[in-house]
Amino acid sequence: MRTSRQNVVHMLRMAGLPALAEEAHRALPDPVDYNHAERFLARYGITKDELISRRGGSP
Repeated sequence: MRTSRQNVVHMLRMAGLPALAEEAHRALPDPVDYNHAERFLARYGITKDELISRRGGSP
């Protein structure tokens, strides 16, 4: 599956990770494959569950 780079950037900003959002904007292709985005985030210790938690949800 794929999503837009902007969607990833937006989710990171909403999760309170503006510096990582800027890095994603520079580093990720558009569109970005979910697995690619997941690997990118893993380099910074961020998981899908971490993003959900930071936005007030539960995994």
